[in-house]
Amino acid sequence: MAEKNQVHVDPANLVFAKAMEIVTYVGIAVMIVFGLLYLFGLSSFVDMKAAIAHWHLPVGKFWHEVAGIHISGYDWFLKNLTKMDCLSMLGICLLALAPLAGILAAWPKVGATHKVLVLLFLILVVEYLFAIFKPIILPGVGGH
Repeated sequence: MAEKNQVHVDPANLVFAKAMEIVTYVGIAVMIVFGLLYLFGLSSFVDMKAAIAHWHLPVGKFWHEVAGIHISGYDWFLKNLTKMDCLSMLGICLLALAPLAGILAAWPKVGATHKVLVLLFLILVVEYLFAIFKPIILPGVGGH
């Protein structure tokens, strides 16, 4: 009777879920660790008091006032990875990439009949990643 209540979960789904879990925990840990270091004043790109004072401004004015820069994309945080507030943003990047990590980890477990569907999904993921990285790769095109 216990066998009737058993739920079968495909091994690919288990691998996908485990990979998502691991990458999510790592992403959250990165955000927390570097976020706390930023809050304690260790090597920041943006002064916290200046950010709070200018938070109401439009993006362009905000960045001019707090950092004296003009931004055209998201490369500003990649150029400042020695700063804790920029490093904490890597956690957000990891969270965004967690589904891709899950798909890549589960790929070997997916049956042959589903590999075409997964391949099509990976093509969509590549398009998604390009949309994310386009402002970094092509500053001035999209982004802020």
